[in-house]
Amino acid sequence: MSIESFEKVSDEKKAAIIQSGIAEFSNKSYMDASTDEITKNGGISKGILFHYFDNKKNFYLYCLEVALKRLLRDIHKPNQSDFYGIIFSYADEKFKLCQEYPNEMRLVNMAAREMSTKILEEKNALMIRYMISTRKKSQEIMAKAIAAITLKDIDGEKLKDAITLYLGAIINKYLERYKETPELFFERSAEIKAEIKEYLDFMLNGVVKEGESS
Repeated sequence: MSIESFEKVSDEKKAAIIQSGIAEFSNKSYMDASTDEITKNGGISKGILFHYFDNKKNFYLYCLEVALKRLLRDIHKPNQSDFYGIIFSYADEKFKLCQEYPNEMRLVNMAAREMSTKILEEKNALMIRYMISTRKKSQEIMAKAIAAITLKDIDGEKLKDAITLYLGAIINKYLERYKETPELFFERSAEIKAEIKEYLDFMLNGVVKEGESS
């Protein structure tokens, strides 16, 4: 493998090859993705692609890492001071990244469901590494949001973990719902945020009448 050689090619050529790979892998499973299509659309020969990456697996993992870096890059910390303002300001920045990189979002969604044994172990390790990083950032935002509300005498750390897990499950529901039509996810972002607020209100305000929880 000669990744060093690939990194030395012109930015324009490198971008064309990467985007061709991301586009192909974002629409097909690993096994169905065609290196013929990738090289044709990337403007290179298959021999050159394999000179750079040795094989399809290495190129797939490279494209996936590029997609993860783009979608999980650092964003501005929210300048809001209230709970929902902080959370939705952060969410809006995430929405913008997904709108900027729609094929990358599709690729990461496809990768999460990819079960080919040829890449499963390396793919999972790569995604876990980046998810740990983004979870840490999300918890920092959540800690700031929780600090903006008045709590009962409870463990703030456990509440932070609980809301982070709860919010992650809610967002995953929408990502799954719109995995085939991500453009609708963005078109309905205001509606989705309103629903997320409703879900969070359930958690923050409770749903059981006083004296009926036993």
